[in-house]
Amino acid sequence: MNPKVRNKSVYSSIMEDFREIFEGVSKNYRQKLIYNLLNAVKCNNQKEFFWMVFRVLNANSDNPKVAKLSEKIGKMFPLSSSEFERVAYSIILGIMSAGGGEGG
Repeated sequence: MNPKVRNKSVYSSIMEDFREIFEGVSKNYRQKLIYNLLNAVKCNNQKEFFWMVFRVLNANSDNPKVAKLSEKIGKMFPLSSSEFERVAYSIILGIMSAGGGEGG
């Protein structure tokens, strides 16, 4: 197991960071992204999952939290299947818990 991911507070931190980054993003956009991310998790496709995540983060590169979060996620590799699921669901739950935005 990757010692950088072991601590539960890491998952909570990731979830909270994603919640903050996605505050104000439209509900429709978040729902579509979550659907695509869940499909990638279901197929255990880490490459596709993180491609989508980093693409979204890069679109918000003006937010100072994004650079720190990208670095935090990048340091976790390589991930086992179970670690990938934990990190992925932390990201998804963070996006789901974000509020605001219109549409939907």
